[in-house]
Amino acid sequence: MKYNKIFPVATLALSLLASSCIDMEDNINPNGVTEDMMKVDNLKTGAFIQQMQTRVILVALGGKLSSDYQISRNLSHDLFAGYAGSTLGAFQTHQQYVMNDQWINSTFNEAYTGIMMPWLEVSKLAKEQNNSEVLAIANIVKVAGMSPIADTFGPIPYVNYGSTTDYDSQETVYNLFFSELGDAIDDLTAYYVGGGTEILPDYDLVYGGNTESWIRFANTLRMRLALRVVYANPDLAKAEVKKSMENTIGFIETKTQRAELRQELQQYENPLYVIDYEFNEGDTRVGASIVEIMKQLGDPRCSAYFTAVDGDYHGVPLGITGNLSDYQTKCSHFNVTKYNTPVVWMPAAESFFLRAEAALRWPEFGDPQSFYEAGVKASMEETGASIGNYLSSTNTITGYSDPVSGYNYTFTTNGLTPAWDASANFEGKLERIATQKWISLFPNGAEGWAEVRRTGYPDLIDTKTNGSGNVVKSELGPRRLPFCLQERQNNTAGVALGVQALGGADNAGTRTWWDKNTRF
Repeated sequence: MKYNKIFPVATLALSLLASSCIDMEDNINPNGVTEDMMKVDNLKTGAFIQQMQTRVILVALGGKLSSDYQISRNLSHDLFAGYAGSTLGAFQTHQQYVMNDQWINSTFNEAYTGIMMPWLEVSKLAKEQNNSEVLAIANIVKVAGMSPIADTFGPIPYVNYGSTTDYDSQETVYNLFFSELGDAIDDLTAYYVGGGTEILPDYDLVYGGNTESWIRFANTLRMRLALRVVYANPDLAKAEVKKSMENTIGFIETKTQRAELRQELQQYENPLYVIDYEFNEGDTRVGASIVEIMKQLGDPRCSAYFTAVDGDYHGVPLGITGNLSDYQTKCSHFNVTKYNTPVVWMPAAESFFLRAEAALRWPEFGDPQSFYEAGVKASMEETGASIGNYLSSTNTITGYSDPVSGYNYTFTTNGLTPAWDASANFEGKLERIATQKWISLFPNGAEGWAEVRRTGYPDLIDTKTNGSGNVVKSELGPRRLPFCLQERQNNTAGVALGVQALGGADNAGTRTWWDKNTRF
């Protein structure tokens, strides 16, 4: 794959203020480059694409800091996915299911100022230049970045963004996601078949402009979102799965094809390193749920994911109290480096687990065991772990005891083991697929949390302290984040439409549209 020079996001001065009234043009500093020159070399379009890419999972580029990731994602999605636990007293609110308006404001604002606003400019430029392939890339990045936001809040402003601040139902937003991805795949495929191998190679921080890779990612992303809605609209889910299965370009299959911000294209800090190793002796550690489940399953990826403490791995449970500094010294770090660990949007392993679940639900799509085992192998390869006899292991998960506080928890499973069991019922097979998928998604908390809510797997350790007044059920965990305070104050009418579309109270215990699994 050919990579060309990438213009650093920071030098383009395209950082946006967290305000819904911002003027995009006032925040562009082309450093003396004329408008004609910008049109010739795609600098303006490329700069906006880069900004969008650095906000799908926020990294410290373009004026943003790792602390922005911390309050917009780590203190919500990463915690609720079971991937992280905070070790600072000031950050215990979300762990105890008490929602913090400031952090929720950040989750919303980072998406709209960093993804939707630059997308609006890219779409205008692409249409002016009759450049459908650039618009296709922008739409794929938009869906990749905004689908976690829809999953977080439910209804969001999306369909007529730029002309109205009204909130759309999550169902309406998802229908547009599928339409945008379908059009983007068709446009890029036509461009690729016609000999178009590269798009904006000087600016693309993910694939260096490689058209085929973007098609594979978009097709796999469509599959991800199709299964996300399977309990709400199984017919729609199957139809979108079928489109992805029949696509001639295919899915992400290897580590080199996975979607990630490439460090060789633009160096950036891995935000988890900064939060874990540099803030206040470490504001976060890995979560007790991910550590305990992987340890008890005998997972060889433990050493790739976590650092050892006294020859073992320990995680932080949610809702802890007491001497939090003990958790900093007795619990494992994220095994990441500051500059050499990439931020991954979609691992190759996920594409196999998506196909495994599709085949489990609809046998015409293949053999679920084959896809399941291919997914485990792909994840091992991506993390550099040796698979050994893991796929024949009958290890299961039982109970948990917190080494610091003595808090105990008993896991509930349907006979979960790494080894596939052909005699297991539907839920037993789904639990295997969903759990291994959840492990492979680590540390992407937005996707991990969404999958736990959708499938109910794996069973996560309940919070030790539930301060929600039973608004959030301890055994279920938060189902969404409430609409942000800034929007409730400044966009009252729009939010009112969102609450109406939500169909329930605007709190963290109300399920979103696709969250309809009747098993729990």
